[in-house]
Amino acid sequence: MKKTFVALCAVMSIAFVACKGDKQQADNNDANLEPAPIEEVADTAQQEVTGIAIDGAMNSVYLRTADGDTVAFSYPELDMEHRGGWEIGDTVTVRYYKGANGEDSVMQVIVGSIS
Repeated sequence: MKKTFVALCAVMSIAFVACKGDKQQADNNDANLEPAPIEEVADTAQQEVTGIAIDGAMNSVYLRTADGDTVAFSYPELDMEHRGGWEIGDTVTVRYYKGANGEDSVMQVIVGSIS
């Protein structure tokens, strides 16, 4: 029993150190991704931006646009049928509305260029 406990503690310690290293690397990567502000628009017309996915997670994506800007979109409440299954390096188009509070409301994430 004592050996099992010691082995379990050793495995947990290794996992903790490994996760901490991954977190530091992720923080370093995030520091290099400063999203450019998205242009304010007077009306509430639907907009879209297309770029190459350079980072993100299940509910967000960072895109590098053709003019070299980096833009970020978060879509935690978007239903699954409107989310594209993108991977880093994919061309991704995001359709969104500019909210009155300055935040974007993502309507659709499409893998591939639609133009």
